[in-house]
Amino acid sequence: MKKLQIFVITLLFISCNSKTEKNSETIKQINSLHKVAEIGTEKLYPIKKGTEIFDTLIVNKQINISIKRKDLDSYVVHKSWSSDKMFIEKYRNAEIILTIKQNENIIIDTIFRKEQFTKSFGKEFLDIAIFHNYWFNKIDENGIEFLGVLTEPETDNSFDFNNYFNFKTKSLEFSIPKESEE
Repeated sequence: MKKLQIFVITLLFISCNSKTEKNSETIKQINSLHKVAEIGTEKLYPIKKGTEIFDTLIVNKQINISIKRKDLDSYVVHKSWSSDKMFIEKYRNAEIILTIKQNENIIIDTIFRKEQFTKSFGKEFLDIAIFHNYWFNKIDENGIEFLGVLTEPETDNSFDFNNYFNFKTKSLEFSIPKESEE
């Protein structure tokens, strides 16, 4: 057992001390869906455009909710300095496509982009933020609630918002949760 511990500690020490060439191109895995490209001091999150689909089926109401998060060609660029080098990080913007069907009939089909929220969150914030994601939150007898998040990457600077699809009016209502307004 002690020999195994010494072997593992030696491997950790060797791997921690190994150096890579500064100008080499490396690819790091962030999660199973997103990869990061790092070339010198510039990083791109994620490397390739992708689409994530979140489908929810509410059987007793015969409702199918589809939320697609689709990466765009535009970026939010963050620059920082360290050791007399400028590091550039580019984060892809995204759009959200929301489709709600009931009994196979489309009752809403809309696209959200961060620019639609200028009046609520301000142009200055949206210039440094990405549309992080959009989720189904809950359903009740009156409608369906969704949660969206716009965020400045690598910071705690973010804004949540809710959309509520009202069954009676067949409209999507926007609101900012009280916690986000503080």
